[in-house]
Amino acid sequence: MVKIRGVIVLLLGIVFSGVIFAQEPFQTIKGKVYDADSEMTIPGVNVVILDTDPQQGTITDMDGNFIIEKVPVGRFSIQISFMGYEPVVMPEVLVGSGKEVVLNVGLKETFQQLNEVVVKPQQRKDKAQNSMATLSARSFTVEEAGRFAGGWNDPSRLAGSFAGVTMAEGVNDNAIVVRGNAPKGLLWRLEGVEIPAPNHLNGVNNGGGIETIFSVNMLDNSDFFTGAFPADYSNAMSGVFDMKLRKGNSNKRESAFQVGSQGIDIGSEGPFKAGGAASYLFNYRYSSMGLVGQLADMDVGLPTYQDLSFKLHLPTSNAGTFSVWGIGGKSSVAFDPDEDPNEWTTSWDNHEYDTGSEIAAMGMNHRLNIGQKSYLFSSIAGAYDGFTNVSDQLQRDGSIIPIANHNEQNYRLIASSYFNHKFGNRHTNRTGVTYTNLSFDLDIQGNPNPGVEDDLIRIANQKDNSYMMQAYTQSKFRIAPTFDVNAGINFSYFGLNQELMPELRLGLTWRFIPKHSVSLAYGKHSRLEPLRFYLAQNDAGDYLNPDLNVTKAEHFVLSYDWRVSDNMSIKLEPYYQRLYDVPVIAGSSESLINYEWNMYFNEPLVNDGTGSNVGIDVTIERYMKDGYYYMVTGSFFDSKYKGGDGIERNTSYNRNMVINVLGGKEWKVRDNNLLSLNGKVAYMGGNRFTPPEQELSRQSEMVILDESRAFEWQEENKLFVDIAVNYRINRTKVSHVLILQAKNALMTEEMFGWAYDFEKQKVVSHGMTMVYPFFSYRLQF
Repeated sequence: MVKIRGVIVLLLGIVFSGVIFAQEPFQTIKGKVYDADSEMTIPGVNVVILDTDPQQGTITDMDGNFIIEKVPVGRFSIQISFMGYEPVVMPEVLVGSGKEVVLNVGLKETFQQLNEVVVKPQQRKDKAQNSMATLSARSFTVEEAGRFAGGWNDPSRLAGSFAGVTMAEGVNDNAIVVRGNAPKGLLWRLEGVEIPAPNHLNGVNNGGGIETIFSVNMLDNSDFFTGAFPADYSNAMSGVFDMKLRKGNSNKRESAFQVGSQGIDIGSEGPFKAGGAASYLFNYRYSSMGLVGQLADMDVGLPTYQDLSFKLHLPTSNAGTFSVWGIGGKSSVAFDPDEDPNEWTTSWDNHEYDTGSEIAAMGMNHRLNIGQKSYLFSSIAGAYDGFTNVSDQLQRDGSIIPIANHNEQNYRLIASSYFNHKFGNRHTNRTGVTYTNLSFDLDIQGNPNPGVEDDLIRIANQKDNSYMMQAYTQSKFRIAPTFDVNAGINFSYFGLNQELMPELRLGLTWRFIPKHSVSLAYGKHSRLEPLRFYLAQNDAGDYLNPDLNVTKAEHFVLSYDWRVSDNMSIKLEPYYQRLYDVPVIAGSSESLINYEWNMYFNEPLVNDGTGSNVGIDVTIERYMKDGYYYMVTGSFFDSKYKGGDGIERNTSYNRNMVINVLGGKEWKVRDNNLLSLNGKVAYMGGNRFTPPEQELSRQSEMVILDESRAFEWQEENKLFVDIAVNYRINRTKVSHVLILQAKNALMTEEMFGWAYDFEKQKVVSHGMTMVYPFFSYRLQF
């Protein structure tokens, strides 16, 4: 208690010191300007803060860096312009007193000389960082993740507001479904390297989890793709999260402390030595729920997790720029049922489990500039993910039915390199290779039919390794001032089944009249299934799927984009996806297109499954301006599949539609502080479930499903409302940020699945009706 009081006194002292000694707060805006295609820095660029009196601005130095000091706190639009390049406006940049603002801006070289055409500054806040992207891509910022209602400072939950995205289950986890595809089809990249899905307890949430394992405050602006992505993305079926960690401040030390419903964070950044260019950045977090459980000595199934992330930025004079980065997270949850069967209401009450997951990734990147138009980027990294689950169903007669004894560890060693060259303002090419060594240690036993079978069967029991090789080349051609072509090809080779997969990618964009453009893209894509399916064994130890192919898909996307004004856009994207070579069980409705972590069976798989996703995504967005913003997104789709029995059915993710309306208003309070009210309304189709076999379930007092009617039952449509209030206090060199959110404010019931009701003696829907509170206090200094 003495230590806790000391911490409270210290925090209050910091808060009130800012009030007592209040001065006019200012901040520094700095950053780097570079060529968007060659990524070479540009000296002599004009950087101007609009609507300042007297106007503040500067020009970039010989290394493309700029710095503007004594900028008042608030929101400002910043214009970047240079002869021969299309000017850019960064709209409504948030300037706070506790941390310097860092902007890295890419300029696109004009197709013609400036004396031949007048170019108006672009204000496209959502434009992807990857210059090879044609459509179905947008960038997202750290500031948006903290501001959007329901974002919870989580990239996945933020993406849940974008067109084409629905949540896999609801608001209780962050697994996302992209255009009807399973969450496992999503590629996660960090610092250019593929990593495991970076979520706590991702093993039991089909790729999602309760929280991203690194703080969003570590992120730089990053990209999110929903289809037909460029050739430099491999092993991706549905979408891509291409995330980057920002580099630490190389001029001054900055720190942050955050406490809230999700955890306690401590972060710091700064130079290794005064005057040097090298910097560090790190953040550590421990879950609030785990801390509460330990302090109160409770055992009620509260998840516990902690994570650490860091990045070291190490530039050299002649040998290029090195960076070392890493993330790691550990999480667990357990439930021990009441010993008295009379206290059990449903079969969820007598389900005993102990689950844990671990994720780690670490790498070293190197960038070397070669001349004025080329650079070589190389990386070596390692990644690990482990999952354990021991679960049983206790019976009222004292017997125990085992459900799973799952122990899985996967290791990756990744070496990659690519060469980027800009031939001119009409052609840029990127060509690269990646080698991934896949090691695994599997000891997996599961019960395929709990309630019917009383024993575990062998799923996989191997300790071995394999590999995957990837090579690609991708070019961007500017055929005319109004017409662009992105074309590339990716080759992947999977050593375990010796399959070579060529994948063509093509995108076309035509700006047929000012402010209007139409784009068309095609892509062939593939994604490895979890390794245990390729390595499945029967009870005799024989391999069941030695020649199982990789799941594949073709994406066709059309896009119409209308820039209504500088700060508003309307986008329509109809699409069609054809999935094939999907692993299925012959004669069964089972298909890995509906993957769930507890799929346990020892029948062989065949690549006879197919699927289709067809729909249209709509986005109407007004970017933050004059203190308010809004975004309306709609996704209307149909997701179907054929299993091993050849019957077409709805996939488990076929909600059919989701409509999001979100927005907010921001006010300046007492000159320096900012208050914002944000909200989100989501109306979506219900989840789909396979209906139960009531009589068999009654006999076993467990849930037994009728697999012949897979995903035939759909719950009613759902309406979810999220509310968020943000308040930022700016004091000299210190800022305080308070975020209060209520997720599911209307207390809409969420259905998680089925449960056997002991009193009613039948299977009933199992769900939860509650408001998910989120609060966070962040101190930056």
